[in-house]
This record gives sequence, C-alpha cells and structure tokens, in this order.
Amino acid sequence: MLVDLFVRGLIAMIFVSGSVVISYFITRLIAFLVPFVFLSEIFLWTGTVIISALLLMGVAYSYVYHGFGAQTDIVRRRPSAGGRVVLTFDDGPSGNYTPQVLKILSEKGARATFFLVGTHVEKYPEIAKQIIEEGHEVGNHTYGHITVPNSPPPQLAAQIMRTNLVILQHTGVYPQYLRPPRGLYDMRMRRIAKLLGQELILWSLSSQDWHPRATKDSVVSRVVSRAAGGDIILFHDSGSMLSSEGANRRPTVEALGPIIDGLRAKGLEIVPLEEFMAYPAEETRRLSG
Repeated sequence: MLVDLFVRGLIAMIFVSGSVVISYFITRLIAFLVPFVFLSEIFLWTGTVIISALLLMGVAYSYVYHGFGAQTDIVRRRPSAGGRVVLTFDDGPSGNYTPQVLKILSEKGARATFFLVGTHVEKYPEIAKQIIEEGHEVGNHTYGHITVPNSPPPQLAAQIMRTNLVILQHTGVYPQYLRPPRGLYDMRMRRIAKLLGQELILWSLSSQDWHPRATKDSVVSRVVSRAAGGDIILFHDSGSMLSSEGANRRPTVEALGPIIDGLRAKGLEIVPLEEFMAYPAEETRRLSG
C-alpha cells in the first residue's frame, strides 16, 4: 500500500513539476519578447503560476472527456446511436431532490440512469428502490464518493464492491455500470470494472449544474444548445463541492423539464443507458482513445 501511494505521489509530483518548468520557460520567452523589462520579474512568476494552472486544467479536461491512449473499455458517447441521448444523475439518492427529479421524469415519460453513492443508498433506501420501480437504471458511484486516484488499492476495491452489494440489497438490482466521482479514474478502476462485469461510463456533456452560480436558465441553455445525438449528459441530484451531499440542486430540478422539452424539440430521443449501449461502439472508441 505504501509503495503504491509513493509511486502515485511521485508520478503526480513529476507531472506538476513538469508543467511548472514548461510554464516557466514559456513565461520567460514572453518576457523576453515584450519590451517591458521593469515588469519582467513580476510577470515571470505570476505568468508561471497562471500558465501552469491552465496546463493542468487542460490536461484534466482531456483526461476526463477524451482520455489518453486506447480506452475501448470507457464509454463517453455513442455516435452510432444516431439522434439518441442519455440523461444521467450523479451523487444520489437525495431525500430532497431525487424524488422531485423522478416526478419530472415520470411526467415527461423519460427514463434516466442514476449513479448512486453507497452511503446515500443506505440513508435513503426507499428512494433508491423507487428509482428502479419507476423504470430507471442505477450505477455504482463508489461508497463514499472518493477520489479514485488517491485511494489505496484495498480501499478502492472495497468502495466499489460494497456499493454493488448495498445497491443489490436495497433495490434487488446488480448495477451494470460504474462511474468514478468527478470523472477521475485510473487503470486499477478499469481492471476492477472488467473483473466485476461492469461498464465504465463517463459523459460527453456536463450540465455544470454543480457550479455555485448555476441557474435554471444557464443549465437549460448549456444542455439544449450543445446536445447532439450520441451524448451522455451529466446532471447531479445530490452531492456538494466539499462533501457528499448538501448542495443546492434546485437549478437542476427547475431546468430538467425544459431540457427534456428542448432536446425533443431538436429531434433528439431520450433513451435509457441499456438501449444506448446496444449500438456499436467502434466510433466511440476512436473518439475516446
């Protein structure tokens, strides 16, 4: 365990150090080319920090939305699904927001997939069961909404397997899908998913309903304007920036109905993940790899 943590910490340190070095030399080049010598020293350090942060953010975005190398085992979208899209909800169930989401989905005749946190299933077992009873699907979102790359191997395996058992116990359904919190996965999680017979599901379009400044209008506008056939769309019915629950998901609830109407007005069909996954994956794999 200690060796594993040391190696992963070393890799992270090398990666961050590399981005700082690259940023430093980029900043020095800019300072050399711009004839404001008296600003050079201030610009050198602030520029290094800013460029480093942008590089790290860019790499993280590519890592979640596109991946590095061949990733035929990770599903982000399905272009072969034509005009079909999937609605997914992370971090639930919530005692407050999930029932409201379920009511809207029922009124609109739409089915979705809920990626459940194990502790929340234990806290709200009846709501987890309701999700299944109303025709929706469930997936595993780890037991305690952990950060996967930072978790020791035994903890990671326990988080996933325990959640599978909790979901099976309270809903009667074994989750066929697995999604890492925040989209942060690693090879260990990919191997565990394969071993347990679960599909690793990410997303191609985030509603950004998690943002503290999210509003109904901003969520509706982002999703409806950007959605295209083959997208897996990410929402949250619970969760929080700093804890596993407690954030305001009112914008998500208020936006959901108009989003469903807007997607259908664009000619898109909302389908469950099971149906979506039945379409060939070749095109998806080329995009994700």
